[in-house]
Amino acid sequence: MLTSFFGKSNPINYLILSVFIVFGYLLGLFSGSNIDLSSTSLFKHSLFIALSVFSLLLFDFIIRKNHLTKNNTFAILFFSCFMVMLPVVFLNHEILLANLFILLALRRIMSLRSDTNSEKKILDSSFWITAASLYYFWSLLFIVPLYIAIIQKPNTNYKQMLIPFIGFLAVVILNTTYQLLANDSFAWFFSWRDEISLDFSNYNSASILVPVTVLLAFYIWAGISRTAKIASIPSKSKPNYLLLFYVSMVSIVVALLGPEKTGAEVLFIMAPLSIIAANYIENFGAKGFVKEDVIEYRFKETLLWMVVLLPFVFMFL
Repeated sequence: MLTSFFGKSNPINYLILSVFIVFGYLLGLFSGSNIDLSSTSLFKHSLFIALSVFSLLLFDFIIRKNHLTKNNTFAILFFSCFMVMLPVVFLNHEILLANLFILLALRRIMSLRSDTNSEKKILDSSFWITAASLYYFWSLLFIVPLYIAIIQKPNTNYKQMLIPFIGFLAVVILNTTYQLLANDSFAWFFSWRDEISLDFSNYNSASILVPVTVLLAFYIWAGISRTAKIASIPSKSKPNYLLLFYVSMVSIVVALLGPEKTGAEVLFIMAPLSIIAANYIENFGAKGFVKEDVIEYRFKETLLWMVVLLPFVFMFL
C-alpha cells in the first residue's frame, strides 16, 4: 500500500507529510522541559513550523529539478520520518536555519551540471553556505562539494574557482555591518568559530541513541548498495550520483564536528540519506520473475512501514 501510494507524486502526499512534520515539531516542543506559551513564543514556533515544512518542499524541489530520484515521493517520506524520529532537531532553531540555508545552497550546487548561469549559481551557493555557518560554523565545510561540483561541470575556468570567496566576503561584510549597527561591536568574528567537541554523553539517552543507530544502519546499508552500483551508472548521471555521495560524507563530518552533541546535528545527514534510501528502494530487486517481484514488493512495503512506524515507537523511549 505505501509503495503504491508514495510511489506516485500526488498533492495529498505533500499534505500528509507536511502535517507529519508539524506533528513532529509539536512532539519535540512538548517533550522539552520548558514550554513558553506567550504570544512571542507562539509566533516564533509558528515561524519555525512553517520553515520546517518549507524545508521539506524545498528538498522535494531539489530532487525533481535535478532528477535525483524517479517520479515518486519516497525521498521526502524518508526525510519527514527521519526528522520525526528525532524530534530534538526541532528544538534547535539554529540548526534548523543552518540546514535550510544548506538546502538552498544544494539547490544551486546540484544544478551546476546544466552549465547555465554558472557564475550566479556558484555565488548563490557560497552565499548560503556562509550564511549557514553563522548559525552552525562547520556548515562551511559544504564548500567542499561546491568546489567538486565546479570541477565536474563543463567549461570550468579559474574565475569560477574564485567566486566562492566573493560570496563568503559578502556575508562577512553584511553581518559585520549589522553587528556594528546593532551592537557596536566586531566581537562576533572572534567567536564565530565553534569548538570541536567529541562529547557524546547526550547520546546515552535511548530517545537519541536508538534513532541515530537506525539512521546509521540505513546509511551503511543503502550506501554500500549505492557504492557497488557506481560502475553501472550511465556517464551522464554519474557526476550527480558521485556528488551526492560526497555531500553525504561532508554532512557526517559536519555533524561530528559540532560544539555540542544533542542529536539535532544529525539533521544535516537526513537529506542526502533520504535520497540514497529512496534510490535503494527504487532499484531494489531482480526483475523478470513473478516470485521475485512479489518478494521485492513485500520487502519495500515492510521497509516503508518500518520507517513510518518507528517515529511512533520512539515516542515511548
